[in-house]
Amino acid sequence: MPQVPILIPLIVAGAFLGSVWSNKDLMAVWKKAILAAAVSGILNAGYAWSLGALKMVALANNNVAFLASCGVVAFLVVVAVYLSALGMMRYRRGKTLEPEE
Repeated sequence: MPQVPILIPLIVAGAFLGSVWSNKDLMAVWKKAILAAAVSGILNAGYAWSLGALKMVALANNNVAFLASCGVVAFLVVVAVYLSALGMMRYRRGKTLEPEE
């Protein structure tokens, strides 16, 4: 079974986080996160298809399942990166600094 490429989702996730880092409206950020994840899934499936078309990766008999898994994994990578960044920001914001004596 060929491995699912994750280079494109990581690039999209980095660009997405850089573009919304200072935005305070969480609802707008969630909409952008879903849009970025969907774009990432489409781009990753296209990338996997082009690798298969160029015969750089030996695709399994079920090409549609592999392309679908590439899209789903790319979607989930972007969402996971966003949620981990959001969790880290909330953790650091909630942590109080101890005064030095």
